[in-house]
Amino acid sequence: DIMPKRADLSDTFCPVGRSAEILGDRAVLLILRDLFFGRRRFEAIAANTGLGPQLVSARLKLLVREGVVERHVYQDRPLRHEYRLTAKGKDLFDVLYAMRNWAERWAYAPGETGGGPAMRYIHRACGADVGTEVVCPGCGEAFHYGDLKGEPSAPLQAEQAARSGG
Repeated sequence: DIMPKRADLSDTFCPVGRSAEILGDRAVLLILRDLFFGRRRFEAIAANTGLGPQLVSARLKLLVREGVVERHVYQDRPLRHEYRLTAKGKDLFDVLYAMRNWAERWAYAPGETGGGPAMRYIHRACGADVGTEVVCPGCGEAFHYGDLKGEPSAPLQAEQAARSGG
């Protein structure tokens, strides 16, 4: 059974097609999620996403090539790099936040997350629990990269601990 070759959308004028060419991959989205949560090192990203090292490496190379992520040396001997979001990468905050909000509303069975959201967000500026709002219910500010502090639910914490081996 041979998989059909995926159409290359890198030169389409359709903006959804263009973004899908980079973002339409589960591994890319999970890596971006981890980068947004401050995981910058390859081992931490691979462990938390549950993706194999070859896949993580290939997708990080894609994100670097696309200017979404930059590599930075954090250790000389042995040489080790970490990955940081660029301005282009930080601009994807709205995309991932919208996906999270959609999933909180539609992707779980009743009671599956323990009664609350799988991921609770607090606005750093005023301390309000923002729910799935895109404008802070506490102070009225629109959210941008770095404005929210995530607090995983107990079931999500347990899943993350199991994945990372502790």
